[in-house]
Amino acid sequence: MPIVPVIIKDGKIVIDGGNIIDGGDITNNGNTGGGGSIGTGNILGMTGAGVNLENGTTAESTISTMLKLEDGAVIVTVVCNGRNCTAGVTDTVAVANAVLTPEQIQLVDDGETIEVRIDVKDISETVPTRDKEIIEDGIDAYQKELPGLVLGMYIDISMFIRVGSGDWNAVTETKEPIEVIIGIPEELREDGREFYIIRSHEGEYTLLNDMDNAPETVTISTDMFSAYAISFKQTDTDNAQVGNVKCGLCHICPTFLGICCFIWLAVIIAAILVIVLIVWRRKKDEDKKQAAEK
Repeated sequence: MPIVPVIIKDGKIVIDGGNIIDGGDITNNGNTGGGGSIGTGNILGMTGAGVNLENGTTAESTISTMLKLEDGAVIVTVVCNGRNCTAGVTDTVAVANAVLTPEQIQLVDDGETIEVRIDVKDISETVPTRDKEIIEDGIDAYQKELPGLVLGMYIDISMFIRVGSGDWNAVTETKEPIEVIIGIPEELREDGREFYIIRSHEGEYTLLNDMDNAPETVTISTDMFSAYAISFKQTDTDNAQVGNVKCGLCHICPTFLGICCFIWLAVIIAAILVIVLIVWRRKKDEDKKQAAEK
């Protein structure tokens, strides 16, 4: 587990300007001493990049970063449930400050250990009916400004906190938004797609725009934790790209005039068979006519 030295300044946790105490592949997106951010997760460039432990038919990766004071500590953990699940938070310190109350920050300064956990999992098969309805309503509503917006998959992003050896308690909202990065599954990636996130929280839907330019991830800023959905729309930026769009039937071949090439092939074969049948019947009728004349 990477350990990052921190101090309490003006009631906030800040990086202590020194070096990383221990291990791992920590990515510092800026000058550590100047308030740069350290991400936690298994997204490329984070503390556990590429980690995904498989066990039978399931997979889970658990990546943690410790923010260490002289005696106390805050441990931020990102748990990804599902094969090839990738996720993370861009700024571990910002997560701690967004979740912990002033009283909890004081507890850490006094020597307590507090853990914050963010769980990300695919809930496409188990999404609650109410959340599903809200997200579907949201997609329908946003299609007015984003024509062609469709559902990709449902995910759950939940947050929990534990003080010392106490129980885990759910955190449904934070004081400030935090940036969460979600890996886009390979089966959803395709040239010309723009990805969005639809959030369902307390009966309301919200569209969250992708904050990064990476084709394999979506980055959102959120202060609410519940059910989400990855959605996307196809963008035809140029004719060449349109010609390379794979069809929605077989997901393999390109399309012509928006129709799967396999369908075009079947139509051509059927047309040839009809022509052959017509020619054969005409020849047969002519042979009968010639035989009758003789």
